[in-house]
Amino acid sequence: MTTKTNEIVTLVTHVGEIIGRVKAETEDYVVLSDPRLFVNQSEGAGLAPGICMTGQMNPTEATFFKGSIVAIVATAVELEKSWTQAVSGIALA
Repeated sequence: MTTKTNEIVTLVTHVGEIIGRVKAETEDYVVLSDPRLFVNQSEGAGLAPGICMTGQMNPTEATFFKGSIVAIVATAVELEKSWTQAVSGIALA
């Protein structure tokens, strides 16, 4: 998948799926703004307030090296809405 700047995408990695807005992409890496890890919780699926257990909560951006990315795919509409709400506080109908 060719990404476009400002597009919301899901990175499928060996450790999980990460949703964020594309800030930049090169041959070697993808930079996402407001990355969030998709997680299964007892209440159902949701988004963690970051991308790893020991990292900063609510990071404003993160760089992902393409060697660790299995796939880059379009994010499901429902999860795009959930991501928007998680990073902005604005609920979308």
